[in-house]
Amino acid sequence: MPVNSFDDYPMTWRPSLRRTGEEPLYREIAGQLEADIRSGLLGPGDKLPPQRELADYLDVNLSTVARAFKLCAEKGLICGETGRGTYIAAGVGSDLPMLDETGLDRCINLGASHPLYEQNAYVVETLRRLLKKANVSAVLEYGETAGRLSHRRSGQRWLEWMGLEVPPERILLTAGLQNSLAVAMTALLRSGDKLAVSALTYPGVKKLAGLLGVQLLPVPCRRGGLDLEVLDQLCRNEGVRGLYVSPDHHNPTAATMDSGQRAALAELIRRRELLCLEDGTYSFLSPAPLPPLAALAPEQCVYLSTVSNALSAGLRIAFVGMPPRYAQALAGGGDALNVMAPPLEAEVVSQLIDSGLARQMVEEKRRELRRRNQLTERYLGNFSLLGESGAQFRWLELPPGWSGRSFEEAARARGVQVFGWERFAVGGGRVTPGVRLAISSPRSRQELERGLGLLRNLLEEA
Repeated sequence: MPVNSFDDYPMTWRPSLRRTGEEPLYREIAGQLEADIRSGLLGPGDKLPPQRELADYLDVNLSTVARAFKLCAEKGLICGETGRGTYIAAGVGSDLPMLDETGLDRCINLGASHPLYEQNAYVVETLRRLLKKANVSAVLEYGETAGRLSHRRSGQRWLEWMGLEVPPERILLTAGLQNSLAVAMTALLRSGDKLAVSALTYPGVKKLAGLLGVQLLPVPCRRGGLDLEVLDQLCRNEGVRGLYVSPDHHNPTAATMDSGQRAALAELIRRRELLCLEDGTYSFLSPAPLPPLAALAPEQCVYLSTVSNALSAGLRIAFVGMPPRYAQALAGGGDALNVMAPPLEAEVVSQLIDSGLARQMVEEKRRELRRRNQLTERYLGNFSLLGESGAQFRWLELPPGWSGRSFEEAARARGVQVFGWERFAVGGGRVTPGVRLAISSPRSRQELERGLGLLRNLLEEA
């Protein structure tokens, strides 16, 4: 049913195809949809026409539109809900750099999450001692891609501290969390695979999934954990390949799963034979961390533990605990993406762990974060503030009338940067609007207190 005029057909999106034959029609439709999203013509939550109506309007086969929508869904641009239709994804347009500090000379940073920096003095002193050693040149040479055996043994001690026993031969060194995720997702997932994630999730996963063509499926949060009924349904109906999860101090909501939630999730992982990518970035914050999922479902969980928050942002080293079934593929992924993790940084990390300084640094960070959390609760405790008293960031649920974006803009106008929920949203997952407060990022407690006071004033005036 060709239509000659846009005005003859009242639809929410009316693309115009060039039909030059230079590319398949489904790619042309997908390209125009992406361009209209990126330009702002289509915004988060906008509903798209039913696929059959759009196919009739464009005079193409239904399968052509279906392939175009599938391509955009794999990029995280759109999402579909049974009985409701297809919508522009909630997080579209919010994929801004998470560590962008533009304009922060005039703002108190509670947006980009930085670790505490005072403990860098220990790193500097360790470097000085290392440089005085006669054999220091050895850590400036090429080594094993997986990491030197001495460094993997230190990684073994680190992972034991997090509650996971892994032999050195099943530990892979990488250059930080994002590199770990890139290795794991490249090695173990393929374009078109479906990965379940929390409806609010770490943006680095979103970026990698878009690059690799992996489709993210949002799972609602329930009382600190995931809605396992929804996850089980996704496994049954959508053919989910794997799960990305952060049980301790989840980024961005600061939620921690209790032992019952972990046991139930581990049982589902085993029963559905899911690949589990477990992010243990913030497990160090818990004085007595609960067992990781990798200890409860060891055959299917890849455990990722970076030291950049626990020790120093300048040490881009992570330890990956590999189950036997995935070890060969992960080692191959490491070969493909890394020549090696930086051996000089790995040596510094190894010395910090083996000397006991790593534990001292973590203890000092925990003490400071408890003080910062006390301040945060003093100023914002009358509002819905989620997270534990030792967290590196907190999640502030917003009163009615606020979106994450509007609160971001209003806070920035007052001189405070925060990050709204849209930056972390996946697909059309329904969430309570909120913002992440990176309470570790201000350079001092005094600066944090000023920022919290400005936010409290904003909330009370609204």
